[in-house]
Amino acid sequence: MAFVAQGVMTQQAGSGILLAKGPRGVPVPRPPGGFPVDEFPTSPAAPSPSPGPTILDPGVALLLLSTLANVLTNRYKDNKDEEEKDKCKVYPYSDAKKECPDGRSHHIVPDRSWRSPGTRGPNSGKISISALVDAMLDEVLPWRGGGYYYAGKMDEKKGQCICLTTAEHTAVHKLHDLAEKVVGEAADPKYTATLGQLETIGAASVSSVTGCDKAKIKDTLRQRHDALGLDKDTLLRADPYGQSGLTMEKFGEVLRKKALGIP
Repeated sequence: MAFVAQGVMTQQAGSGILLAKGPRGVPVPRPPGGFPVDEFPTSPAAPSPSPGPTILDPGVALLLLSTLANVLTNRYKDNKDEEEKDKCKVYPYSDAKKECPDGRSHHIVPDRSWRSPGTRGPNSGKISISALVDAMLDEVLPWRGGGYYYAGKMDEKKGQCICLTTAEHTAVHKLHDLAEKVVGEAADPKYTATLGQLETIGAASVSSVTGCDKAKIKDTLRQRHDALGLDKDTLLRADPYGQSGLTMEKFGEVLRKKALGIP
């Protein structure tokens, strides 16, 4: 069936409606229910092209790589600095449990150098009568300071330490004890050394074994000892094997003669 309406020829065919355009400007009538979609096929949209690889300018790429390398290098250095700082930290023996819970807190200037031989147990394996007398006097005369020559300024807890493994501790003492023995036997009075000398020996021995900065260790020792009123010329015992017999009384006599210039 065909009909003409306002200049448009239409013909119904099956389920669709065929349209023939009429004269320009004449509106096309809209059939009931609208035009079937299948009469107006649309072309599928062209797919968007997939993005290809981004090619950086060589100069920009080099700058980015350089920046990344600097970041990683600085982070590595920061971590190493922190490790070094912890490993080489100098602290008083009173902080030993906190600073070195799994190692050996080593007195960089040996604790023995500040006190009478034998007051913390004989190192030589020999019984020292003078040391026993010293220990007994310490029991009844607390003001003697437990055998410490400079009681009130220095004792075991105030001694400056560094954390070592057992193997490192043994190695450090081998170096330190030999150097201390040489200095002490050549000194006048014999078996003595200045605090400055023992600071130098202690810092060098620790540095040789651990790789820690010798100058930093020595500077730290000097600052800490100065704060305790102990200058570099303070006289100490340089007797790693307890042979000097420098009891409190004898050491006091050594100090008196040295102060007066008596040989």
